[in-house]
Amino acid sequence: MACWLWDVLDKRWWASQSALDKIQAKCDNARNLSIDVDQWISDCIDLLKQGWQQYDRFSLRRGGDLATLAIDLLMQFEFVEANTWRSRFYELTLLSEELQHHIYPDGEPGICHGLVRNLRTAKKLRKGGKHENANLFLLPKDQWEKPINCSAEEWANIIKPFNRRNIDELVDEYLARVELARHGLTTPKGKSAIETLEQHENDAHTKIKEAIQQGASADEVQLLVNQYGTRSNGFGLAKFAEQYRESLERQQDIADALDDLLLRGEPPQIHLADYVPADWLPMFRVLRDGLKFSDEAIVMTLMAGVAAMLPPQVRIRGRSMEEIPTVWVFHIGSSGTAKSVLLQWLINGPMAKPIAFIDGWNEREQQRRKTAAADGEDLPAFRKRNLIYTAPSTQGIRADFAIHGEDVPGLLVRDELNGWLKQMADEGGAGVGDVEFWLSSYDGAYSNDVFADAKKSREVRAGKLGVIGGIQPKVFLDQLEAGNANGFNSRPLFVHLPRSRRQLVDGDVNTEKLSAVLGNLYLAALQDGNHAYVLSAVAEQLFTSLFNQLENLSLQACSEEVEALWAKGPGQVLRVAAAIHFIRIATGQEELVERGMVQPATVVSERSLQLAANLVMAGKTRAVELHERARNPMLELADKLLEKARKKQGKAPGRGVALSSIRKSWSSKDRPTLAVLKQMALMLQSRGLVQVFDGGLSIRVVR
Repeated sequence: MACWLWDVLDKRWWASQSALDKIQAKCDNARNLSIDVDQWISDCIDLLKQGWQQYDRFSLRRGGDLATLAIDLLMQFEFVEANTWRSRFYELTLLSEELQHHIYPDGEPGICHGLVRNLRTAKKLRKGGKHENANLFLLPKDQWEKPINCSAEEWANIIKPFNRRNIDELVDEYLARVELARHGLTTPKGKSAIETLEQHENDAHTKIKEAIQQGASADEVQLLVNQYGTRSNGFGLAKFAEQYRESLERQQDIADALDDLLLRGEPPQIHLADYVPADWLPMFRVLRDGLKFSDEAIVMTLMAGVAAMLPPQVRIRGRSMEEIPTVWVFHIGSSGTAKSVLLQWLINGPMAKPIAFIDGWNEREQQRRKTAAADGEDLPAFRKRNLIYTAPSTQGIRADFAIHGEDVPGLLVRDELNGWLKQMADEGGAGVGDVEFWLSSYDGAYSNDVFADAKKSREVRAGKLGVIGGIQPKVFLDQLEAGNANGFNSRPLFVHLPRSRRQLVDGDVNTEKLSAVLGNLYLAALQDGNHAYVLSAVAEQLFTSLFNQLENLSLQACSEEVEALWAKGPGQVLRVAAAIHFIRIATGQEELVERGMVQPATVVSERSLQLAANLVMAGKTRAVELHERARNPMLELADKLLEKARKKQGKAPGRGVALSSIRKSWSSKDRPTLAVLKQMALMLQSRGLVQVFDGGLSIRVVR
């Protein structure tokens, strides 16, 4: 009975975190169940200090005066918010276990927990036919077999019954262990927790961190470096101070970028150097210096390629949200902006390595099937695995995903997405369920198309399809005018490819390396064996702030289309963050940090989240601009005026450009009148983009 009761009550031990979240989601108001963790910790410490090692006072059976409060706190522990519990695991576990040991000094809950665990393990072993091993798990502790590498003294300590009364520890020593756990530290062998905590508090790194958190200036921090530093570690302390200050400043970057977006409509600046290692930068010389592709276009395309290669099982969690890292990136540019060249350099060429990996599987599978057929085994028809699609039919991809969708991701790459988008907009031109299939593939969701002809029916349990391609502005404006009834228009991230004057640049040894290094990166993503990504504690705080501000943007939107764009923003930040963090780990920009023992999850840093947020905000801002153009065609004219003015102004920021001179650069077919250009110039001036002078006849671009 006790085993059954404990098995029912102790959900945290047996439910996976996803299952626990589902249980909480079924509550009418799950959010109100969360408790104030800091207050809970404070109450636990006060209670333990009040009755430290006075076990009778914690016993309900003996009428202990602290028993009710202790049990109430232990029950409150079940309502610690899931992500907070993961981020402060050691500190919270140390307190809850000590509270439990004071209530049950003989360790009854632990005995029940161990017994239920062994019963379940034995049941699984019996199902697998391993009856002898199953019986071993049912033996009492004192009959367990001692491992060879375990000493007799250690083994006696393991099998003896638990009794908290036999452990004599000063309360100050225990509280020092709790404080160390809060900092993610443990007590080294041969030292007390009090000594270790005192050493940590007096450490130069701790002093510098506290000073920076309190707003100390660079000079004040340098005084601390000089005070604590020596010839051997002075430079290291200075570097640590610089990195820690940058880390705090990056926490503010998201808020600042959102303020720029809210107040001035200015998207974040994307710099390639923030996303790839320094020794990679020369490899992009032809794309950047010759073809004049922006860093934003390069980073967005590279990120989408990595996201597309991550296996279909990969998920990233941010608080209560869980996303699959599927990203759609659309390059918006005219036919002269070399969209196909960008895709060839960054996607089609490097993807040869992942494609070869998939082809190797296809060859091995065919060989296996030949051997099996020779042995008389009856096998279903073979369907090869495909990774990259350039001109697919919906039925073809659906058929692939029905068989291989749970194992192999897909990537649709097209220079021009015109035909694909027309299919989305024209329900009459699309097959039954086609649009729904594409939308479900974005989320890795289940889809099931059933036809009268059973051979055409396809059940896709999971399918992950990334999309990278180009489209001309006028074509996509037609798509926007068709509306957002199915939510399609809010899914892609957009990159603007302006027509700039290009230069002939010869390739060199560095540029020739680009395809190989990107191929290795994509292959590493395809082979990634860690299928769970979670946010670090600081990244969770940043994500919460970002979520709230994006919600504000969505609710303040002037149309349903723009509202949907910003509403999908938080989920897309998580998707992009998984790809960005993978890039940073694979290229040595960050060290791999994992959480969990049985199924470890990759911990996404606040830096990766911030970089992802900048990309998403940039892509969303381009989308909002496109929606505004669809509603107001004059905005496209204003953009052209601004672009032509920048070209004529050149590198002389103080120089103005006459509107009549700009007008002459327009083709005769769509050349606007001078009065219209004056109107556009005044609109751009109201947005802080240009200055108007000479009675409205000249303008100067200011940003």
